[in-house]
Amino acid sequence: MEKLNQEEQSTSYFSPGLRFKILILFIVVLVIPLGILMIVSTNRAEEAAQNDFTRRLIYSGGLFKTTLEDKIEWLRIRAKTIADFDFYTLAKEGFVASDIEKLMQSELVKSDLEFVGLVQNGSNLMQAEGNLPPTQSKLLPSLCFGPLSANLYVLENDIWIFASAEITKFREGGKFHILLASKLPKDFADSFKRLTEAEFSVIYSGKRILTTLMNNVNHRMTGTTLQNPESTSGTFEINGKRFNYVREEAITCKISEPIFFEIALPASEIQLLGKQIAADFTVFGIFGIVLAIITGFILSMHIGKPLNELAATTTQIAAGKYDVQLKSERTDEIGLLCRNFDSMVNSIESERKLKEGKMRELSTLFEISNAVNFLTDSVELLKFVLTKAIDIFHAERGSIMLLDDVTDELVIKVAFGGRYRLASSTPIKLGNGICGLVAKEGTGRICNQGFKDSEFKNFGSLIPVEDIKSLLVCPLKFKEGTIGVINIVNKHDGSGFNEADLSLLNLISSQAAITIENNKLYELSITDGLTRLYVHRYFMAKISEELLRARRYGLKLSLIMIDIDNFKQFNDIYGHQTGDQVLQTVSLAIRDTIRTGIDVPCRYGGEEMAVILPETRSEEAYKTAERIRETIASLSITHPTSTIKVTCSLGIASYPLDANDRDSLITAADKAMYFSKRSGKNCSTIASEMDKA
Repeated sequence: MEKLNQEEQSTSYFSPGLRFKILILFIVVLVIPLGILMIVSTNRAEEAAQNDFTRRLIYSGGLFKTTLEDKIEWLRIRAKTIADFDFYTLAKEGFVASDIEKLMQSELVKSDLEFVGLVQNGSNLMQAEGNLPPTQSKLLPSLCFGPLSANLYVLENDIWIFASAEITKFREGGKFHILLASKLPKDFADSFKRLTEAEFSVIYSGKRILTTLMNNVNHRMTGTTLQNPESTSGTFEINGKRFNYVREEAITCKISEPIFFEIALPASEIQLLGKQIAADFTVFGIFGIVLAIITGFILSMHIGKPLNELAATTTQIAAGKYDVQLKSERTDEIGLLCRNFDSMVNSIESERKLKEGKMRELSTLFEISNAVNFLTDSVELLKFVLTKAIDIFHAERGSIMLLDDVTDELVIKVAFGGRYRLASSTPIKLGNGICGLVAKEGTGRICNQGFKDSEFKNFGSLIPVEDIKSLLVCPLKFKEGTIGVINIVNKHDGSGFNEADLSLLNLISSQAAITIENNKLYELSITDGLTRLYVHRYFMAKISEELLRARRYGLKLSLIMIDIDNFKQFNDIYGHQTGDQVLQTVSLAIRDTIRTGIDVPCRYGGEEMAVILPETRSEEAYKTAERIRETIASLSITHPTSTIKVTCSLGIASYPLDANDRDSLITAADKAMYFSKRSGKNCSTIASEMDKA
């Protein structure tokens, strides 16, 4: 700042060279260069203003129309998808009202629609979910006239998008169409306004039925009548602000009513500057045209050229290119202007990068907090949190360590990135090494010396530590306690971590700790405490979900019911603690045998277990059941009085071979299981083969 003030003082009076030039120019040829500059600058200002308006208009209009076209096309594709796939099974077996109702209600919520209907012969609305204005009935013939259509209509001053698709798999009883409807919200164009600074309106019957314009009390000007509805362009004024508008007919060949788009842009700084320059130079041009020819060349060399460079630079900056600089060696006012301009551009670029970084940080925090909604597996959740943290710091790798509730030691739960895989999971005691100190003290640390730091410890890991150049560690704190630590290793650019990185990781770790604890609570709510299998409530919900998916996409689904043979004798002879040990051992064997992340092991009740096998035929389910049975039969449980052998009986049922709904599928598998018990126990039975036995 002090250097800038010194430059301003040194140029408060003209330097001798520039002062002499200006004196000579104004004495000898006062007005000629000004006249030439007037003509050139006025034309450029007007051209820049017009180009600026055209560019903004094309961008704003294209953004609005493309988004609306995409919404119409999405609804058309969605209608086609539902007709060809979701209604396929229903169409083959005949339409059942209850099945149609469930499917339509699900689609209404999933696709965020206002209306889903089933239309027969183009005009008979057989079944519907959602609400439409009463006037919609007259539109049915025009909506359901062909195999696939999408349209835009205005109903009771609201804009609706309709899409219909013929259900081609079912021909009996006439033609059937699936009809979808979505109403555009009144604030549909608000996001485009914030992005482009333009005002958007949809005009119907001479009125604005959708608009971003606000009156002087900040109310949306929906329903206002146009003063000149036939005009395709012009200007209007609202709240003392003048707008240039353009109107054109909406999407061609997709509507039957005359609907128009209106895009209004306020006067930009370039337009205002152009008008001001034109007005000022017109006055000077009357007096300076005679002398302009003599001094034009001199002014263009000493003043015009740097101004042109400045204009070219501002154009590049306006286009988003911030790495340009003027680099003037002049010591006069123009040189100072160039240096000040470069400083301003650098400040703008720094501010832009800072805001982009903040947006990335907020986006990462939001994604982490929202991860618990779609990631129920704790390991996958930890991987998601870790990869997000590594990405935002542009780091090579990282790991998350959680505190063991029993040993009170840190254990690596997930690691990601780098050339090496996790080769050691040696527990770390609190206070040992950098990670142990962070967990004990509850405060993050920056270790830019890496493995050379005096407090760094290897703990006998097989992974080479010599490539750890810098390390950032923060605690995962929940409420008043620490549940673990998160480690970020080495930035890709080789730079070290700083306090800003530590503050950001603290934010991420705080949000991650809350997300991890919430996930733990969810796992506890759906998991049996003794067997670590899913509880009966989760089993009933999951099998219903998998049946719905299998029915919708034509997939297979199998269920294995498992009952421990002679379990009551274990309790009576050896005691309930031994019975609990048997349950835990059998549950562990089941979890280790099935497909992790695909099959769903559950405790059905007492000593009875169940396994849901998605996309699995009965023959494949039988092989899985036999593996489970053989694994359990090979187990031995040590008791002070004897060695206990455990066997089990298994029953297998499949959809749609053995049952068509949840209860009948469970009943079929249960009957097959009891058939195994009657057949001597320690065997597996498929429900469809009981009659053959």
